[in-house]
Amino acid sequence: MNLKNRLKPFTGLVLFGAALSVLISACGSDNPIANAQEGLCCKQIVVGADLSGADFKLSGTVNGEFKAFAQAGADLGAVAAASLTDVSVACESIARDVGASADDINKADATVGASAKMTAWCNLAAATIKANFSASGKFKATAKAEFTPPKCSASVSAQAKCEGSCTVDAKCSASAMVTCEGGKLPTVECTGKCAATVDVPSVSCTGSCSGECTGSCTGSVDAQIDCEGKCDGTCTVDGKAGSASGVQADGTCKGKCDGTCTATGGVMAKCEGTCGGSCKGTCEATSGSAKFECNGKCDVTAGTPPKCEGSAELDCGASADCSANCKASASAKAECTPPKVSLVLKGSGNLSADLQSQLDIAIASLETNLPQLLVVVKARGASFATGIEASVSAGASLTGHIGDFSGEAAFCMPAIVSAIASASTDFGASLKAATSVSGSVGAG
Repeated sequence: MNLKNRLKPFTGLVLFGAALSVLISACGSDNPIANAQEGLCCKQIVVGADLSGADFKLSGTVNGEFKAFAQAGADLGAVAAASLTDVSVACESIARDVGASADDINKADATVGASAKMTAWCNLAAATIKANFSASGKFKATAKAEFTPPKCSASVSAQAKCEGSCTVDAKCSASAMVTCEGGKLPTVECTGKCAATVDVPSVSCTGSCSGECTGSCTGSVDAQIDCEGKCDGTCTVDGKAGSASGVQADGTCKGKCDGTCTATGGVMAKCEGTCGGSCKGTCEATSGSAKFECNGKCDVTAGTPPKCEGSAELDCGASADCSANCKASASAKAECTPPKVSLVLKGSGNLSADLQSQLDIAIASLETNLPQLLVVVKARGASFATGIEASVSAGASLTGHIGDFSGEAAFCMPAIVSAIASASTDFGASLKAATSVSGSVGAG
């Protein structure tokens, strides 16, 4: 399905209709759906708020499922609002710097409403780029943006905490992670054991390796290791005092190494010491080592919570809807790194000093502002649409539990639905506008 179509207000929201009419009437006529979160009935649903400590006065699994649904709505709303602002600011800067006319700038600036103003600025930015960057345009050149795709990393720990709250026993941890969908397994700071998995057959290791070690091997104190490769230390045939040297004609060692051995060809079948490389098995930190990097499955993590490119698949025993909402929240709060953009010109004949100065300003502005647009188009778009769809589905399922809702949960349902519907509309507008501008330089 087309991504922009996925972000249109979903007909699935209508499933809430019958229930909402009752819930809203209970709130009072001064609390319409669009302003539910500002009314007298529900004070907890605020866009971008951390709802982990919120009390909707529910019990059992429905408590975790409702809270995950509410958190997803708050997080998706925050991303949509931030994207609206980022895209609007970027488009305004581009329109002004690439050379839009004063009259067109005044018209865009006078537009009322955040979404409408963003659309006006982006339409003007795209039109100005197309007019000025063409063979017959002001700069006598066409422009194409070159970039590496932006990447977003979501917290596996945050998702695990959310999914854990979906179950009665509330047990789930980041170490339960199996795979990262659509991205790479994270590298985490490990204080315990780092084990290879099917997806990661060998793990980076600075410690003892239970399997094959590839890289270097350093013996423990007063211990020598078998070596067939380069020995950074003393190489003897059998490690006994006064024994012959094991150094070969080509300078490599074949025997015992009192130091560090780096295997010939990068292959070391066994390391009775500290492995410095990759381990096909389980790597355990050396005694006294506080932590080490693990790109496999770590049984005890420390420091920065593990991150995941894409969404994490956790084995927490949560329901499908609750897990989907937790993924939506984690993806929404993911940290995205904007790409570095380079503008490549084709043509660019002799320009006057004044026009060359204007061109330099236009190029600098595009290279500075396009990254924010590309984060929306290339990084957040698909995951955001998936999150919206998951929340709509989960919300529809929750209506089957309305009989179990407390007054607090019932009164907050309209606010959550409103946040999700607004998020869908606002992000859809941002995506369309960002795509139009980035597409005008071949990066749509």
